[in-house]
Amino acid sequence: MLVSILIYGLTLAVFLWGSSFAKAGQIKSDYLSLENSNATKGLACIGVFLHHVSQNPAFQNSADIKFFEPIGFIFVGIFFFYSGIGLLKSWKSKPGYLDTFFKKRMLPIVIAIYVMNIFYAVFCLVTGYGQMNPVKWILGMLNLIIINDQSWYPIVILIMYAAFYFAFKKCKKVGNAIFVVFLVAFAQLVLFCVLGHFGWWINYGWFKGPQSFATAKWYQQICALWFQGEWWVNSTLCFVMGLLWAHHEEKLVAFFSKNFWPKFIAVALLMIGGMVLGFYALFNIGYWTEFAGHGVGRLDKTVTLIVQQIQLATFLAFITVIKFKWTRSNKVLAFFSSISLEFYLMQRISLNSLLFITGTSRESAIIKEWHWNLLIYFMAVLAANLVLAFVYRWINKRVYKLLVK
Repeated sequence: MLVSILIYGLTLAVFLWGSSFAKAGQIKSDYLSLENSNATKGLACIGVFLHHVSQNPAFQNSADIKFFEPIGFIFVGIFFFYSGIGLLKSWKSKPGYLDTFFKKRMLPIVIAIYVMNIFYAVFCLVTGYGQMNPVKWILGMLNLIIINDQSWYPIVILIMYAAFYFAFKKCKKVGNAIFVVFLVAFAQLVLFCVLGHFGWWINYGWFKGPQSFATAKWYQQICALWFQGEWWVNSTLCFVMGLLWAHHEEKLVAFFSKNFWPKFIAVALLMIGGMVLGFYALFNIGYWTEFAGHGVGRLDKTVTLIVQQIQLATFLAFITVIKFKWTRSNKVLAFFSSISLEFYLMQRISLNSLLFITGTSRESAIIKEWHWNLLIYFMAVLAANLVLAFVYRWINKRVYKLLVK
């Protein structure tokens, strides 16, 4: 309980610090300013980190910060949403924006992926993480499979960036371009619903045996390949939602400028309804239906995925509309926004390297009196991850400078 109070308290303090309110009868014109958007992304960065910490076996047994365990996709959705908004607003305001799009927007992410793979190659060699074999080494270093199981996001955002580039390069109408981007995102959702969490399509039914995974090939194992996992896709459509918001921003601002509070209350109620539906679907229908004895369970996955899109849409509408009246920004949120990608991609190393503090499984979890070792683990992972993120970022910048001379 003490650990939860401290972490929740610090998170809330950071969340509220630097709050600014609109004057009575007015809405804030800077609700989507770079400063305010970065503050929201900084909070999302912290949220993703807490989500990953909450998955630690000891934290799961103790239920400390359990609130963050099922909502990681919502924080990721914020990143996709603001990416969509940022790209379209930049495209509208900066002539020739697409001419340097690869160099400025995509190349840094490509560099981050392959530099990250070197970090994780060392981590695998030292710790045995990933149970690597020659084929996995080759595919992993090429990024055709992911060595770092948390590194799906840069792959998906690159796909969405590429879709944005080609759609807005070829389509004459913004609405048509957004629809093309939507189709790319939708195709990824369909792909997950077909693939599921492992290679069920290799000799269908093999996974129903009691020892099936113990003898399966590596490419048949859980989440071995791209898009095997709902986290690959369940927040991707937020990118399209961001494009739509940016495209219709003037109309939306005009709409909420009049009779704001009744409309805000309606949006808040929709958000609450979306949350209730989303979590009901997650806990009662779910994604991991392959293990329920009913086969692949494509329908369950599809229903849950659709409901979570409603959940995300209503949540993003709420946090954007509330910014018409209330924004906040501070140095902590700005800092985490500035290193969000690096901080995210180094987390698996930090989380796993310090498991000796808490135990490696729920059966062997170590929970000391007052849960003090969980607090030590949290602080140690945070500190280690910051150091790794800074080193990783420094290398990425040097590589980028070498390539764009």
